[in-house]
Amino acid sequence: MKSITASKSALLRRVFAAVLVTLFLLSTSCAKKAALMSTPAALYSSSRNRGGGGGGGLSVVAALNAPVSPGQSDAPAIHKVIRNGSLDLLVSDVGQSIDKIGSLVTNVGGFVEKSTQTNSGGHSATVTLRVPAARLDQVITQIKGLATAVDRESVEVRDVTREYIDLDARLRNAQAEEAQYLQILKRATTIKDTLDVTEKLSDVRGRIEQMQGEMKFLVAQIDMSTLEISLRAEADAAVAGIHWRPLRQAKIALSEMVSGLADWVDSVVAFFINLPLIAVWFLSIVALIVVAFRVLRFVWRRLGPKKSWRLPWKHPTPPVPTPGSG
Repeated sequence: MKSITASKSALLRRVFAAVLVTLFLLSTSCAKKAALMSTPAALYSSSRNRGGGGGGGLSVVAALNAPVSPGQSDAPAIHKVIRNGSLDLLVSDVGQSIDKIGSLVTNVGGFVEKSTQTNSGGHSATVTLRVPAARLDQVITQIKGLATAVDRESVEVRDVTREYIDLDARLRNAQAEEAQYLQILKRATTIKDTLDVTEKLSDVRGRIEQMQGEMKFLVAQIDMSTLEISLRAEADAAVAGIHWRPLRQAKIALSEMVSGLADWVDSVVAFFINLPLIAVWFLSIVALIVVAFRVLRFVWRRLGPKKSWRLPWKHPTPPVPTPGSG
């Protein structure tokens, strides 16, 4: 009797253990199936199975509209900043200073982006440099060493960390979306499905290329700083502690005189060229005044008081006596 009871208890324990294992396996398979069904490719595959492989069932358009889970951005935690500077310098020789600045920038891995020289009112120049952001302070110090005086110095810093992280996250999400659409395209069996997926891929690819261009431009601004330099030649002679600039002032006055003469000549030439047009306008105005005067006089004579009309400044003519009168 005890052996029968023991065998029944062992059997119940085995049945209970089998039920627990079965429930665990079913829950695991259901979780895996739900995870697979959440992707567009799985939606497409399930629609084919339910629709018999033909045109029935869920279309690929529903899979295309499935939400894409955002990817985790592994952007660095350091700040992303753009540093730009500007200098106004007084130098002894502008040409030599430009050559030295070009050599200095090339040695640190930068380049001269733009250079403009002018000789109006004195020799001056404007130079735009692109230098590595990590070497900006060093370059500014070395360039200031080439000048006889520094009129102005400024460095601007702009924090673009938020913009960089946001752009990087949107780019990663778009690339993940493109990868999913490529998987769908491999499983497309009809022309309509292929066209739908291709259209979506084209749209995603356009957004990816635009964001990649924005990212390259932003990274270039972060890695390479812009330095604007204004150079002026110092040709002053110190006399008794007074800065006297006769040559520079003479050049400025001569330049202004030549500019004024040029403007006067341009005005005279323009006047003679436009003289026929001026004459036409003058004659037209005179003709309009004459016509208006005649019309007013005619209306006055027809509708005004019935008496002789004369100009205000003309005196009335005395009556002429007739012969034999008086």
